[in-house]
Amino acid sequence: MVKDIKDGTAQEDGSTDPDIVAEADGPEIPDINEQIEDIEVEEPLIFEEPLDAAMRERDELKALVQRVQADFVNYRNRVAIERDEIRRNSTQRLALRVLDAVDQFDSALATERPEGLADSWFDGFDGIRRALLQVLSSEGIESFDSAGDLFDPRAHEALLTAESDEVPASTVLNVLRKGYKMNDDVIRAAQVQISVAPASED
Repeated sequence: MVKDIKDGTAQEDGSTDPDIVAEADGPEIPDINEQIEDIEVEEPLIFEEPLDAAMRERDELKALVQRVQADFVNYRNRVAIERDEIRRNSTQRLALRVLDAVDQFDSALATERPEGLADSWFDGFDGIRRALLQVLSSEGIESFDSAGDLFDPRAHEALLTAESDEVPASTVLNVLRKGYKMNDDVIRAAQVQISVAPASED
């Protein structure tokens, strides 16, 4: 006969009380697999060797120095280009003003010399003119010939036209004012007279 644990009486039908079975089985055991899944696995700490750390730092500093050096070289080149451009523009502006003076000397020397005026005066004017042209030449500024060339809007400024059947149309017939170049770049266009085709006779 089985005794009832709660009231001390035995069950006559021989059945077992569910509460007794639950208590007899003991407390519920948690699922070990769920506990394993809930555990967060921490990554192991990796300790860098002192030599590796020093080499890595050296490579980073080397790369930084190379970038700084490259930036400095680019800056120096850019400054040099800008300085040359400023110098070139300043030289051109001054040259154009000097050329105006040269034009005045050319006009004066081309006029008829008055009687009683010594030739030494004109020789002095011509000497000043040549000295100015020499200064311009030292800066790479030279005049260029245009007579007989086809009209080029980059180098010529057409002021007059004349009919001609001896040369092709747009040919430079006369140079009214010389043009000048600075190192192959036109700084002052030549003022010219160009040819045009003769008008057809009806």
